[in-house]
Order: sequence, then structure tokens, then C-alpha cells
Amino acid sequence: MLNKSLKILLFLSIFILQQGCGYQTLLTENYQKFSVKSFNIDGNKKLGQALSNYFNEIDNAENNLIFNIKGEKQKEISNRSSAGTPLEYKITLDFNLKIISYPDNNEVFDQNFSQSGSFKASKLHIDSINQEKKIVDNIVKNIAGQVTNRLNLIYK
Repeated sequence: MLNKSLKILLFLSIFILQQGCGYQTLLTENYQKFSVKSFNIDGNKKLGQALSNYFNEIDNAENNLIFNIKGEKQKEISNRSSAGTPLEYKITLDFNLKIISYPDNNEVFDQNFSQSGSFKASKLHIDSINQEKKIVDNIVKNIAGQVTNRLNLIYK
């Protein structure tokens, strides 16, 4: 009983400390020092759109940008059973991102971002699809964070 109440007290203490620390994510509009005027998407349109959803246009921003996004996704079987059925998949997302300032058309940066994730195959196909979507979403979010951090360093 004492152990359980100690855990609850510890949890509440951590929760209260986190609420008062003022932490805010860097992907919010408040910390974004640039505005995206438009997106040009090549390759996998769904991936490019998913990445572009993390960026927005901010009214009266000083640094307006054009994003040229080329996204590709590769899915491969990384592990098979002795019978040949897939046990594990590996997903790799590759983004080539060329960012141009607007209206002067100077290149801000041109960089490739690549990240992988893996998941175990499920007996139900829909579960495997959901796991794949979750991994893709996490990778895209991570890459969007890297781009935001890089641009915020450029436009300090």
C-alpha cells in the first residue's frame, strides 16, 4: 500500500513540475522565424504533402520561403521465417528538400534527409498497415523538426 501511494505521489510531483516549466514545442508558430509561401512537391505526393503539413504561412513574416520537396518511400522485407513469410519490414523515407527565399530566389539550402524505421509483421494485414502509417508519420515529424531547427538557426 505504501509503495502504491509513493508511486502516485512521485507521478503527481513530476506532472506538476512539467506543467510549470514552460516547455513548448519548437514546431509551433511562435518559434518559427520563417514563413512558407508555397510548396512544389515531386515524387511521392502523399509524403511531400505530409511533410508540408508541418509548415505554414505566417502573416507579415520577414523570411518567406518556397519549399521544393521530393519524397520517396521504400519498403522492404528485412526478416523472413523459414517458410518465407515476412516477419519484419523496414521503411526508409528519403526527402530532397531545396528551400529558396522569396522573392529574391536565393537558395537557402539544398539537403537530403533520410531516415528508416522497422516494424514486425502482424497476423492481421490492417495492423501491419497501421504500424507502417505510424512509423511513416513519426519519421516525417522528425524530419520536419530537423528542417525547422535548421531554418531557425539560419534565420536567428
